[in-house]
Formats: sequence, structure tokens, C-alpha cells
Amino acid sequence: MLRNRKFWVWLLAGILLLAGLAGAFYVAGGQRRLVDQVTRSDNSYLFTDYLQAKDPLALTAAGQVRSYRIDRQSIASEGNRIFVSYYVNNNPKASLGLELKNDQGLLEVTEIKPSKAFTRLVTNQDYQALTGQIKQAVNQVKTEGGWDADSSAGYYERLRELMKKRQRKDLSQTLTDLASEAKQVGSPVYTNLFVWSNLSAKDKLALVMTQMKAEVDSHNFLQMGTDGYRFSSDLAPNGDFFTYFRKAVMDAYPTSKGLNADHLGLKVHLFRSYIDKQAIDYVRSHFKGKTDYEKLLAFAKKNKLTFDYTTGAVLHNRTQGDFTYTQHMKVQLPKSNTSGDYGTNNARFIEYIVDLKTGRFVSEWNVYRQLADGSYDSDPDHYAVADGADAANTESANYGLPKGLNNDVPAYLTRSHRYLDVTHPPDTVIRRKMTKVWRPAKLLSKGGRYADIVKKGGQSDYDEWNAVQDDQKEGRYGSFIASPYVGDGFRDFSNKQSKK
Repeated sequence: MLRNRKFWVWLLAGILLLAGLAGAFYVAGGQRRLVDQVTRSDNSYLFTDYLQAKDPLALTAAGQVRSYRIDRQSIASEGNRIFVSYYVNNNPKASLGLELKNDQGLLEVTEIKPSKAFTRLVTNQDYQALTGQIKQAVNQVKTEGGWDADSSAGYYERLRELMKKRQRKDLSQTLTDLASEAKQVGSPVYTNLFVWSNLSAKDKLALVMTQMKAEVDSHNFLQMGTDGYRFSSDLAPNGDFFTYFRKAVMDAYPTSKGLNADHLGLKVHLFRSYIDKQAIDYVRSHFKGKTDYEKLLAFAKKNKLTFDYTTGAVLHNRTQGDFTYTQHMKVQLPKSNTSGDYGTNNARFIEYIVDLKTGRFVSEWNVYRQLADGSYDSDPDHYAVADGADAANTESANYGLPKGLNNDVPAYLTRSHRYLDVTHPPDTVIRRKMTKVWRPAKLLSKGGRYADIVKKGGQSDYDEWNAVQDDQKEGRYGSFIASPYVGDGFRDFSNKQSKK
């Protein structure tokens, strides 16, 4: 009887011990999950937003607040409330106590309690004079540019980015640099201002036109004021600004009227020519190659970009006389959306028209003449029709999303290319003069002879076509358009023909 009693006592003790250990493991596991949740990198804004509000140079070598760490031992919870302390500059006395609300896994700051040492740190008298200098610089940029209050966050973001690699003694020069950069459309700080601004999409577009002093002249040519803002020389064809500008156009003009809705829409339509010019100038000035196309390929290689060659180029192959064979190809970039921000899409925005024989860019900017005052001669009487091929066949940036042979166009953007790019306001009078005479050929699919030589094969189609002798091109083109492979491009046609 005694032996049985001891057995049950030991069994009960074992059960209690296991229950205690299980409880301890459960508590420890819960604490680990809590610590992991608070210390996740994507929750850093809970703290950094406050730091940057108190110290505009926070987390840079020039700031008062240069670093922080979480006191993991301080993390505790009570109901849906979480408590945590942060140490600044590795100093436990310069701390911040945060109370967070846990709303189904989403954390929200409900209270922040700064220590006296932290308050003294960020209210240092000498440093306050420095932050006053920064505020003055921010206000000047906003006033001169016509930006709203919310855009300040974009300025500070760029300032901190620069000051991470600079010392406090470099601040004055950095502010001077930013004042200049803010007037360069598409520069990092300008793009930040544009993104962070809370102006409506249409107001943002109007502001860009105002800053660049863009006005439509009597010949429907968009002229830029000589003392207005200009594109940054470093704005690349895949630059972020173009992505956000395109989104603003889509948001501002979402109906079937497209850019025909108002006078601003006319400006925005004509402005695409300057986007084209910037894209061409950038590639020509930043990359080496025997031809424009070689420079474009060098740009793509450096930036690890792929091009799309599949949208039709018939409107860029206009001729004055009879059509013989295709002379130009269309290149759009990037092939697919590379924008990381939700709701933006940069696929096939920038467009180049390339002469298949010479590899040069075909563009209206090869035709227009710039005057001594920086404006462009827009009088159509000053341009001969015989010299207007490039104006008739020019490239055109796409505010909407063209499809080509791609299957990545979201349903809500299906008609964007038609509304924003196809049924657009009138072009310059110069271009309209040229397109009346330089006419597109009839498509093969409609009983004509036009087909794109460059299609699925891209550069390979281009290379394969250029391997054909000039005196044989017309005959080879005839065989190409008569083949069942015409829709695939010249490489596939040549390969399949050679196997017969």
C-alpha cells in the first residue's frame, strides 16, 4: 500500500514538473515571438520617424542622433499594449520609452517618453542653430518651386542620404548643392519632392510645367522658358521620376478623353517630346559605341535591362514614295515593370526608333533647329518636307501601357495606351506638315506589304537583317512577308528557311 502511494506521489510530481516546464517553454516562446515582432526591420519606422522629427540629420555622421539600439530586455506586453525602450548613441541614459498598440499584428505608437538626456541631446543650442539653417534651406526650395508642406519630407530624406557620407562641416555646401539639384527635374531631391508632395496628380503636372516655364506657342510647339527648371543631365531613361510622372498622368487623365480634356493635357502631350530628347541625350552622352543603337545596348547592359521590340512600328516607317521594305525598328524600355512601388508601372514607357541600316536614332530632334535664345524655331515654313522624315517617324514616350506581344497589361490599364497616346491632342504644326506627305505603308494584315522586321528576336533580328547585302534586301523582304513566320521576326524566318 505504501509502495503504491509513493508511486502516485512521484507520478503527480512528474506531471507537475512537466506542466511547469511546458508553461515555461510557452512563456519563453511567447516572449521570443514578441521580441521578434518588435525588432523586425520593417517596424523600424516606429522609432526612426520620431528621431528624424526631433533631429533632421538623425542617423547620419553629422546628426546628434547617430545610432540606436533596442533594449531587448525591456520588451514587455500587457493586453494589446507593448512596452519597449531604445538607447540612443549606445547610451542607456539617452533613452526613449515607447508604448505600442498591437492591432492584429500591426504596431502603432501611442506614446513616447524621452529621457532628459535625450531631450538635452536634441535641443543642444549650437545644434539648434544648425537645424534652423536647414529649415531655412527647405523653405527656400519649397517657396521657389511652389511645393506644398508635405514635400519637406522628401527634401529631408535626400539630405540625410547625402550626409551619411559627409561631415557636419560639409552641411552648408550640401544645402547649396540641394538648392541647385531641386531645380533639376528628375534629380534625386526633385523626385523626392514630387513623390512626397500631397498635391493632386493634375496639380503636380501643372507645377512641372510652371517650373519649366513651358508654354505652347502659335505653332503648337512647347517652348521652355530660358530661365526655367531643366531636366537633370543624370536623369536616365529608367529613372524613377519618369515612373512617377507617368503615374501622375494616368491618375490625372483616367477617362476616354485622355489628354484631350484640357489645355494642360495639350502641354503634357507635347512634353513627351522633351522626355524623348532627354532619353536620347542621356544615352548619347553617357555611353560609347559606333552607333546610337550600340550606345543603347551598352546602357542596357550596365543597368541589366531588357528591351521590348514587339510593338508595331508601322507609324515610324513613313515614306514619301512607294514602300519597299521596313527601314526602322521600335525599341521600348524596360520590357517589363521594374518599379518596386505599389501602383506604379514603368514598362515600355521610353521609346526609341532606330534606323535598321545605320543604327542611329530617328527623332524629330534631329530636325528642329535651336535658336540663339535657347528656344526652337517652330515655324513650319522654315522646314522643307524633303528634310522632314525624322519628324514624321519620330519616337514618342508612352504615358499609357502599350501591349505588343506582352501579356502583362493589368485590366485597369488595358485602354490607357489608346486614351493617352493614340488619341492625343494635336502635334506640332511642323510634324503635322510632315505626316501629311510622309505616309505609313499598309499593313500586311490589311492587304499591304508592311511587316516589322524586328520582333521576337530583338537584337538577333536586327543582326540577321543587317547580314543581308543591300542589293538583296528587297528580295529577302519579299520572301519574309510571304512566309508563315513573318509575325515572329527576321531571325526565326531565316533560321527556318535555312533548314528547308
